[in-house]
Amino acid sequence: MLMTDISELEKIQDICSQVSEAIASELNLDVEIVDRRLKRIAGTGKYRDRVGRYLNEDGAVYSDVIRKGKGIVVETAGEEEICKKCYKHGDCEEKAELSAPIADSGTVFGVIGLVCFTDEQKQNFMERLPSHKLFIEKMAGLIAASVVKAKLREEERLYTQEIMLLIDRIPDPVIAFEADGKVLHINASARELMSLDDWQDATIDSWPGLAFLHDVISTRREIEEKELFINLDGEEKPFLVSAYPLSFEKNLFGAMVLLRPMAKFHQLFYDMMQPHDKIGLDDFIGVSRPIVELKERVLRIAKSRSTILITGESGTGKEILARAIHYTGDGMDKPFITVNCGAIPDNLLESELFGYDEGAFTGARKGGKPGKFEMADGGTIFLDEIGDMPIHLQVKLLRVLQEREIERLGSNRSTKINVRIIAATNSNLESKVRKGEFRDDLYYRLNVIPLNIPPLRQRLEDLEPLIEYFIGQYSGILNKNISGIAPEAMKALRQYTWPGNVRELENTIEYAINMEESPVIHVFSLPEKFRTDRSGSGDTDGGSIDMRGSERELICEALRRYGTSYGGKLKAADELGIGIATLYRKIKRYSIHLSE
Repeated sequence: MLMTDISELEKIQDICSQVSEAIASELNLDVEIVDRRLKRIAGTGKYRDRVGRYLNEDGAVYSDVIRKGKGIVVETAGEEEICKKCYKHGDCEEKAELSAPIADSGTVFGVIGLVCFTDEQKQNFMERLPSHKLFIEKMAGLIAASVVKAKLREEERLYTQEIMLLIDRIPDPVIAFEADGKVLHINASARELMSLDDWQDATIDSWPGLAFLHDVISTRREIEEKELFINLDGEEKPFLVSAYPLSFEKNLFGAMVLLRPMAKFHQLFYDMMQPHDKIGLDDFIGVSRPIVELKERVLRIAKSRSTILITGESGTGKEILARAIHYTGDGMDKPFITVNCGAIPDNLLESELFGYDEGAFTGARKGGKPGKFEMADGGTIFLDEIGDMPIHLQVKLLRVLQEREIERLGSNRSTKINVRIIAATNSNLESKVRKGEFRDDLYYRLNVIPLNIPPLRQRLEDLEPLIEYFIGQYSGILNKNISGIAPEAMKALRQYTWPGNVRELENTIEYAINMEESPVIHVFSLPEKFRTDRSGSGDTDGGSIDMRGSERELICEALRRYGTSYGGKLKAADELGIGIATLYRKIKRYSIHLSE
C-alpha cells in the first residue's frame, strides 16, 4: 500500500505524541493514535516501536470508528463480534479497549485508543470507564482542534505566500507588515526605493512616515491614495499612499502599504494627457541661416541641465523650440510642463507653480495639490511670458534656481526637485530690469544660455518651407486636396510684413485652405488684407498691388483666350484652378461682361 500524501494527524505528529504520553502517564494505560488510513501516528508502551506502520487487517475496531464516526468500547478483547474481523481473533494480546474518533464538523481525521494489556489494568479501566470515556473524548477533541489550527496555519501560510508572490509582481513599491509591525515582505521596487539590502529586522517604526500603519492595523481601516511625505535617506519625498489590512478567515495578521512616488504619478498623468508625437528639431521649420545656426546651437546644449532663456517676438515659435530642446535631450521620456505666466492671475500663479497643502487657504482642495514644478520633476518646465511674472514670485523662482527645491503654499517643508527650466519672453527684460519691473539677479540666473528667434520678416527664406508644411498639415485636417500655392499668392505673402510671425502665417494658410476649391492656393483665397495690400510694407514693384483687381484681370484674360461659351468657360476655369460654379460666381462678383 503506497501512500504519498501526508495526513492531517501526521502534520501534528509531535502534538499527538505529547498527548499520548501524557494520557498514558495519567491513566496508566497504553495509548495509540492512528490516522484515517490506519497508519499509527503515535503510541506508548508496546506501540511505541510500531509508530509509522499501518494496522491493515488488525485495525477492524478503528476502521469501524472511522466509518461511523462513533467511539467503541471493547470489554473482552478477542471475543466480541467486532473482533471476528481481526486476523488476531482468538489470539489477541489486548484485554480491553476504548476508542474515540478524532473529528471536527463531521470530518474524521483518525482515532485515539486506550488499551489494557493486564487484568489489573482492565479492572481499573472498567471501574472508571465513564470518566475514561469522557476524558478520551476531550483528548480527541483537543487533537481535532490542533488539526484545525494546523490547517488554518497552513492555509494562512499559503495565503501569505500568495500575497508575497502578488507583491513581487506589483511594479510599484509595496511592503507587507505583520500585526506586531514587523516587516513580513518587501518587494524589489520597495527595496530599491528605500536602499534596503537587509530588511529582516525592519518594522513600521523604521520609517517615521509610515506610523499611520499602526492605525490601519488597529482599526482595520483602509487608506486610498492619500498624499504623504515620507523621509527616505534624510529627505522627505511625496508619495501617493494606499494601505490595506491583511486578514485571513476574519483574523487580522498584518497590513500592506503601496507607495507610488508622486513623480511617477505625475509622469503617468503627463503621458496620458500629452500627444504621442514628440516634437524634435525637424519640427522647428526653417532653412535660413539664422535658423540653421540656432538649431546647431540647440544640438550643443540640448543635453545640458542649464537654464535657457528664449527671446523673440510673439508667434515666432518659442514653445516649439522649447519642446524641441526637451525632446532632443536626455529627458525626452520625462514630463514637459508649460506655464504661461502672463495668462494666470497673480493670486493663482503661485499655487499653480508651487502647489499647496491642505488648508493652505479658503477653498484649498482636500489633500493639497502638487504644483507644476513637482509635476515636471525629472523633466522640463517651460515658463512662457516670464517677463510678466510678479515681483514677489520672482523671489521664489530665484530660490528654485539657486536651491533646486520648492515649498508648497501653507507648508514649511522643502522638496528637492530635478527640473530643467526653459523661460521665454517677447519683452525686453533688460529694459524691465532698468525700470525695476524685473529682478536683475533673476534675469542673470535665467539668461545662462540665451537663444533668440528672429522674426519671420527677417528670414523670408523660411516662408516657402513653412507654407509647404502648413498646406500639408491643414489639407489633411480639413480633408482638402491642396498641394501647392500659385505664384501670385506666394508673391502676396512675400510682400507682407508678418507682425504675427509664424503663428499668423499658419492662420493665413488654414484660412486659405478653407476658402480654396482647387488643388492650388490662389490669391483670391487669401484673407482680404492680402488681396489689397495694406500691410505698410512698402511696395516692391513701384506701387501698391490691388490683388482684387489682379484676380479680375486673370479671369478676363482666360475668357478672352478660350471664349465665353460653356466649353470656353470650362477651359478657363481649369486654367485658373477653380470649378465652373466658382467661375460663374466670380464673373458675377466682378461684373465681368461677356463682351470684354
